[in-house]
Amino acid sequence: MSVENNNYGYNKNLKELARKLRKDSTKAEVRLWAELLRAGNMLGYNFLRQRPVLSYIADFMCKELQLIIEVDGYTHEKERKWYKDLDRQKELEEKGFTVLRFTDDEIMNDLKNVERSIKKWIEDHPPAPPSKGDSKEPSIKERFESYIQNLQDEICDKLEEYEQGARFRHDDWNREGGGGGHSRVIEKGSVFEKGGVNISAVHGELPAVIRKRFDVEQGWFWAGGISLVLHPLNPMVPTVHANFRYFELYDDASMNEVRDCWFGGGADLTPYYLWDEDAVHFHSVLKAACDEHGSDLYPKFKKECDDYFYNEHRSEGRGVGGLFFDYLRPTEERSAEDWYRFTTEVGSAFLESYSPIVDRRKDESYTEEQRYFQEIRRGRYVEFNLIHDRGTLFGLKTGGRTESILMSLPPRVRWDYDFIPEEDSREAYLIDRLENPIDWIEYGEKENILN
Repeated sequence: MSVENNNYGYNKNLKELARKLRKDSTKAEVRLWAELLRAGNMLGYNFLRQRPVLSYIADFMCKELQLIIEVDGYTHEKERKWYKDLDRQKELEEKGFTVLRFTDDEIMNDLKNVERSIKKWIEDHPPAPPSKGDSKEPSIKERFESYIQNLQDEICDKLEEYEQGARFRHDDWNREGGGGGHSRVIEKGSVFEKGGVNISAVHGELPAVIRKRFDVEQGWFWAGGISLVLHPLNPMVPTVHANFRYFELYDDASMNEVRDCWFGGGADLTPYYLWDEDAVHFHSVLKAACDEHGSDLYPKFKKECDDYFYNEHRSEGRGVGGLFFDYLRPTEERSAEDWYRFTTEVGSAFLESYSPIVDRRKDESYTEEQRYFQEIRRGRYVEFNLIHDRGTLFGLKTGGRTESILMSLPPRVRWDYDFIPEEDSREAYLIDRLENPIDWIEYGEKENILN
């Protein structure tokens, strides 16, 4: 029998254990997730990682298919031996789930056959026909919400690996008009002085200020997204920001018919001491993600990033750029599904774009003078967020949670009157790059530092 009406057997009491197991994923689990299951890669179906279900934790689960995929290996045999218990598998199957099992060896050495096996099962067992009024398959909204939940887990798990003792604080919140979010904030770490990785899915009647902006008398909306900002302690490690969001607009409170929809997001890097190879790496990873969906996208969204993250009152960029895109609506050239795939591809590339930079710079030595300069530059970051940033202003004007919105601000900042760096210094080099943006891909090729 189906467990759909019971949230697919979700067991909130196993939530913390699921997080631990996700963080301690085996190499085979990581590979299966990264190459086959994440972001709808498996025939468009969304899978969840380490999903608490009944009294167990499934390695991977697809709600729509009621399919559980288990990875059996040394770790499972010694630490999670309950997964191999066929009696418990029988219990899951009695509740309506199907369990597919693969060994570590199969995934690491014969992934193509694993992929064929999963696809064959899905093709032979399509989802049950929907009841009247149901959708045939999960909507983009539902898939995107599932995607940002998984991405938040993946990013936070990786960032905690850098820390000795600091951990993300988890904070759920509800929006009065509808919906809510899950904030995760880390503070006073050995690598990250402050950082936040937040997700939200809010809905309801459009606030007056937004109705005016869209030039409509009434309307209802759904908005979901993930937003992150990381402020490292070491000034040699750059600050990074990224967010990925989806918006739907409706004519009436039933919110059944989508009148308009669009995607937005991007990622940008804000160094305090600039290594050219770091900027080249960041841009090259983002370009590769864009190029999967069209060679026209990276140049366009790179320029939009340079234009958007610009402090006009200072005549300089906030950082060395990245990508920025907004209002990506379906057109004759690209459908909403195309933009979904693009946005999730870029989001999934975030860790690859940033983690290697952290690895290279987190142990660099620095002086108190360099820390002082970092705080000066953080002041410019604050100026942009409070004066220009659309996301900050939108959140504050639509009843978003103030603590989550302002988590983007760094913990220690300073403003010195008429601060001017020493000529020909590393500080001066950074300012010159911020005042005169360059094509980092072209520069990397010319200087032979690409990749």
